[in-house]
Amino acid sequence: MGENNIAEKGYLHEDFRLFHNTDALGTDTVAHFHTFYKVTFVKYGKGSYMIDGRLYDIESGDVILVGVNVPHQPFFETGELYDRYTLYISQGMLEEFDIPECHIYELFTSASGNVIRPDGNAAERFAGMLERIDTETHSSSYASHLAARLGVIRLLIEAGRCREETSLTVPLHLPEDDPMLNILRYINENLDKSLSTEDISQHFRMSGEEMMTAFKDAFGCRMNEYIVNRRLTRAHEMLLRGEDPSEACYRCGYDSYSVFTKDYHDKYGVSPRRISEEGTEYGALTEFLPE
Repeated sequence: MGENNIAEKGYLHEDFRLFHNTDALGTDTVAHFHTFYKVTFVKYGKGSYMIDGRLYDIESGDVILVGVNVPHQPFFETGELYDRYTLYISQGMLEEFDIPECHIYELFTSASGNVIRPDGNAAERFAGMLERIDTETHSSSYASHLAARLGVIRLLIEAGRCREETSLTVPLHLPEDDPMLNILRYINENLDKSLSTEDISQHFRMSGEEMMTAFKDAFGCRMNEYIVNRRLTRAHEMLLRGEDPSEACYRCGYDSYSVFTKDYHDKYGVSPRRISEEGTEYGALTEFLPE
C-alpha cells in the first residue's frame, strides 16, 4: 500500500483464510479495506477499532465484523498483549452456500454496529469454533477442507444469533464528536455526489487546508485519493455483478466516462467494459495482513 493511498490489502483467492496472532507489537496499520469479509475475534487484548468512520472500544472476547470494501483501522498499543483470530472470507464462498444477501448485509453492515460483545459462554464457543477451523484447515483427514468451510458458516451463524441480542452489541465510542470520523462517514455516504474539497469543508465549517491536513494525519492518505479509491472499488463491485460501466461511472460520482475509464485502468489494469463482460477479478496480489 502506498504511503498516501488507502488500498486493498490483498486479494483472497481461497474460500477463506484464518490467522492466529499473539504479540505485544501494537498495530501500525493505516486505514485500509479488503475485497472480502473479515471477522476478528479478540481472544485477549484492549484497544480501539475504526470501521467505516465509527470508532469502537475493544476488549477481550469481542467479535469484530468488517464488510467488503469498508475502510477500517485497528489501534492497539505497543507493549500490550494482543491475541486474536482473524478470518478472511471470500464473497464467492458465501454465494456458493446460498446465504441470502440480506443476512450477510445485516451481519456486516455498519448500521447494525460492527462489534459484538458475547457473554462468557458465547465467547468461549467462538474461540472453540475458530480453533476447530484452524485444526481442520491444517488436517489431512477425510473431508477436512469441507469441515473447515462448514465451520466458517457455523461461526457466522453464531455471530448472527449474538447480533440478535441487541444488549450484546458494543456501543459506538464518541460517535458524533470526532470531526474526522464524521467527514469519513459523510464521504462514504455521498460517493455518488461531487464531493469537492470546497463542498466538504463548507459542510463541516472548516477551512479546506485545515481539513485536508487533519484528514491526512488521521487516516494516512490524502482526502482526494481516498475518495477516488472508494469510488473505484464501489464501481468494481458493480461491474463484477454485470452492471453497465457507464451506469457504474455516474452512480459512483464520476461526471466524465473517459476519466473514470482511465482511473479504473490505472487501478485494475483492465478496462471496466472487460470486467463487466467477463466478470473476472483483476488486481495485484499483495501481502495478507491479519489486521
